[in-house]
Amino acid sequence: MASTIKNQQASAKQVGDAITENVKHEILLYVGPPVKGLQRFSSFVGGYPEHFNEHLEQSPAFKKMFIQPEKLTEFQNSMLDAYSVESMLFKKTEEYFSEVK
Repeated sequence: MASTIKNQQASAKQVGDAITENVKHEILLYVGPPVKGLQRFSSFVGGYPEHFNEHLEQSPAFKKMFIQPEKLTEFQNSMLDAYSVESMLFKKTEEYFSEVK
């Protein structure tokens, strides 16, 4: 993961490639209801938060509450319709965590 440029006379392309290599991590934005240890609109670099692995496996709806940031506006527009898939997944996630002790 850590790439280094070995000579001090690095070209602009080498520097750009090194920066791009370090930026290619997936970013996910949590758009579900607030739950203990997780606030709405929290962002995660490199995938899903590891401390929620158990819940991610047990609740497919919860897993769908993590989206790419560029899809936020589309998600929020869908939430305006109470019968949209996104609204139903949000409610399922609320129900799931209401039963978690």
